[in-house]
Amino acid sequence: MTLRRGHGRGAGVPRIEVMPADELPAGVPADARPSSPSDRGHAGRFARGNTLARAGGHAKRGTSRLTARLGLSTLAEGDPFAPYRKAAATFRRVQCAELARSVGGGTCGPGPSSVVASAALALAWSRYLSDLAATSGDAELVMRSARLGETSRQHLLAAHELCAREATSRTGQGQDFAALIAHATRSNP
Repeated sequence: MTLRRGHGRGAGVPRIEVMPADELPAGVPADARPSSPSDRGHAGRFARGNTLARAGGHAKRGTSRLTARLGLSTLAEGDPFAPYRKAAATFRRVQCAELARSVGGGTCGPGPSSVVASAALALAWSRYLSDLAATSGDAELVMRSARLGETSRQHLLAAHELCAREATSRTGQGQDFAALIAHATRSNP
């Protein structure tokens, strides 16, 4: 999030906005996981307590039931949205792993994970409505699909930023946002 000066009718009033993609913080990449000879047991299979399993457990630390799943309900058998929700669950898992690896220092916390879950659901509904529009020719569905796609994009940018900021704060490189907001409100009466 960043503070921006308002424009138009909100001129002079500071606004908190999601940063554009080219201004996102770099974050902290995860260390490459070196493999240890003790990671593999008989016949090359993973041994109990291997370092890769520990790293996976560390990456999932702090997750909750609500952030680990896309929803708490189960869809009925044959629900037409079911394959889209399943794809959204896969997307969320892959995106959280990528955020942890690339900007989260090996961790994607519950906050960024919940934002990614919202992005995944918005993307799934976008694709579902797009497919319905393709078969029905309904222009309104096309517009709803496009808006949901844009919502997903904004959520992904916010998740990237939050994950990166959490990683930099864990390493002591973060900014003091309370001081930043206080400064912005003093300079913009």
